Amino acid sequence: MSMGLEEYVGAPELTGEVIYQPGWYLLAVPPEAHARLLTLLDPLGARHKPAGLPRASVTRNEAPNQSQEDSSTAFGGERVTVRYSTTVRDENGLRFRIDCHSERLCEIREHFGLVTLKRDNGWHPVNFHITYSRWGELQLEARRPRQ
Repeated sequence: MSMGLEEYVGAPELTGEVIYQPGWYLLAVPPEAHARLLTLLDPLGARHKPAGLPRASVTRNEAPNQSQEDSSTAFGGERVTVRYSTTVRDENGLRFRIDCHSERLCEIREHFGLVTLKRDNGWHPVNFHITYSRWGELQLEARRPRQ
């Protein structure tokens, strides 16, 4: 379950760089912030492998319905700050994630005409997540269903 936006008030922040890859805008998490995120796994005692590209997806394989002319060039290199939860999620059973939010990431989605579900008070209720590690191979094997 993702956090309500009100829960991000006072939450820790990190600043990453927006990168464009074909079909994908992402916010790359810098190494020092990635190291801080990895410490969130310590209390879990989970074997894990840090992500080679820790990131928050901003858009992924979504066809923009506006601003198509700059869909690959508009935001690359921009530095954006997000607030993030310290609650680790692994509901997909493969990767560790934490919820995060940034109004600027919502504005990037809006630029392309993608869903942001803007509220009357200006807050955007779209939550993002940062993928920053995955289960270690031994634990991943143990989690797979037997046939």
